Amino acid sequence: MKLFSLIGILFFWGNVLASPQPRVSIPLQTAASTTAQPSPQAGPTPLARSQVFFVSSERVVTPQMKIDPRLARLMLSSLVCAVTHQPDVKKAWQSLLKVGKEGDRVGIKVATEPGMLGGTHLQLVEALVAELVEAGVERNHIFIGDRRRQDLEKAGFTKHPGFQLRWMEYGNGYDSQKVFMHPLVGQLVYGDFAFKEKPSSFQESLVRQQQYSNESHYASFVTQQVDKIINVPSLCDSWYVGINGALANLSIGVIDNWRRFVRAPYFGSPYASDIYQTDLIRPKVIMNIMDGLMLQYAGGPQPNPSHVTPYGMLLASRDLVALDATALTLINQQRQLVNLPKIQGLADHIQSAEAAELGNAKDVQTRRVRLP
Repeated sequence: MKLFSLIGILFFWGNVLASPQPRVSIPLQTAASTTAQPSPQAGPTPLARSQVFFVSSERVVTPQMKIDPRLARLMLSSLVCAVTHQPDVKKAWQSLLKVGKEGDRVGIKVATEPGMLGGTHLQLVEALVAELVEAGVERNHIFIGDRRRQDLEKAGFTKHPGFQLRWMEYGNGYDSQKVFMHPLVGQLVYGDFAFKEKPSSFQESLVRQQQYSNESHYASFVTQQVDKIINVPSLCDSWYVGINGALANLSIGVIDNWRRFVRAPYFGSPYASDIYQTDLIRPKVIMNIMDGLMLQYAGGPQPNPSHVTPYGMLLASRDLVALDATALTLINQQRQLVNLPKIQGLADHIQSAEAAELGNAKDVQTRRVRLP
């Protein structure tokens, strides 16, 4: 897939787990650079040619692997203005959301399973929430969701007193009425909606060994609790579906009994597209922002700090397929630098999504956003 050619964007990796790292170039093909200036063409780019905007800084990740919150917010604001073609970040969010007391309830879907380094960073979400509040979204209308509370906790989100967190497993996090059904049967585990911890009868205890279902329940977070969704995955690989990207975050990441869809030979294809393109999710998604402040290139989506490198980039698009195709290229480039094989068939769900007309995986235009 020829999407990208080299440009001279250099990043100093800093120290990963006290190990010195070389310099790395981040190759992206840019049609043009842009600052956050208004454009006569508003709204999403037509799918005939999808755009992925990116902004980068070699200073946003410190040598101690910490995120500079001030610089992260500046990067986010510039990026959102560029994607929406608005002159300032307040107008940018107001062009996508109804604000005020009767305004939209906004869900921020994060990806915290990769941990504090490889997952969605707390500082980025803090900046996003601050922007939404300043744009007029009521603070009590903003929710941050992911599959497991322990993942949110390990990523630092439970320590933030101003966040309204929602998680799906081990509680009432799944919608009993909103079900994705498929003949493919999966084994239920603890945390799935229909999993029974104890037999309901003596007879059942004698015969029941394992529990199976062909149903997956959607998260109440996306079906009931929010009107609009901002998708904030991280730049991370996945041994389930190749990359733990934008599509995986809002498909596999918002249902239970999901393991049946990612086992061989499927690896999420075409099921990720089928799960996402329902009226429960797709019409609600207003923005996809990929946290590339650090890049995890192996061992994902579980935490793997030894394979995380500072990357200093945020990417965004209204086309989540184009965003994932871009992310796959970046992860593969990083894997090549450390002599790991490219991710190949594991990420076929991206091509499936293009075939389902969810977006473009091939005809993608990347645009660099310059910081003011």
